[in-house]
Amino acid sequence: MKVKKKYKERSARYRFWRNVGIITGSGLIGGVISFLTGMFGSEKPLEIQSFFSKEVLLLGSILLFLILFMVTIALLISARKVHQKMLQIEDADEAYHYDIQKKKLYGLATIFKGIMILPYFLVVIFYSQLVDLDRPSTGHLAFIFGTFTMLYLFLVLIALFFLSDIFFRKTFHLLYGKPIPRNANAKEVREFMMSMMDEAEKQISYEENFEVVVKLSNYILPFALIGIFLIGTFFHTDILLALVVVSLIYIYILVSQYKITKRYYKE
Repeated sequence: MKVKKKYKERSARYRFWRNVGIITGSGLIGGVISFLTGMFGSEKPLEIQSFFSKEVLLLGSILLFLILFMVTIALLISARKVHQKMLQIEDADEAYHYDIQKKKLYGLATIFKGIMILPYFLVVIFYSQLVDLDRPSTGHLAFIFGTFTMLYLFLVLIALFFLSDIFFRKTFHLLYGKPIPRNANAKEVREFMMSMMDEAEKQISYEENFEVVVKLSNYILPFALIGIFLIGTFFHTDILLALVVVSLIYIYILVSQYKITKRYYKE
């Protein structure tokens, strides 16, 4: 069982000098980056296409998707095997150990399946751009399946994505004895998953989710905004879309905090 960390209060002096150190370090890093950019930078806008072609980006996304797909399937298969072992064991303590292990493996598979969505969408985006440019073929890779190699790879990835989702759902049904609701929206899925948790799991989930929100709103998103601004300044690249996306996420978190305050502090 996870032991809750005790709150360790820092003195005002410690916090003051810690913040001074952070500001000083950030200034030094920014100065070094500015100096190096002035010496080796370019006046031309920095574009990712100047380093990699869309074909290379598409193939890289496909490769990343396949790696995540294999890891996800391997974890789901391992969870199934552990579940079968658990059913054959009569000792309660040993069965509990296998039950924890299978849930851990399934939880890891859930994480990798979520990450797998990112390269999947990148494949869709880069392939759509190639189609718009009237270059849906493969160039040097045409020897694999001819001029439609990219199209075949694109269709195979779509099939693998849906197959992984089917296997994911069937594994959940096998491990927990209940199927994941089909055609459910995010709220319905959340309510279903919460109904499957005991009180200890809910408490851990609440604490971890709160920590994620705090880190996003206080560290990750502010530093992301600063990083985007520095990249746009030093490399003369367009950062408007990135700023809008990060700002919208930041505003959403703040609005959610208002909803929490309004909900739990009623008169």
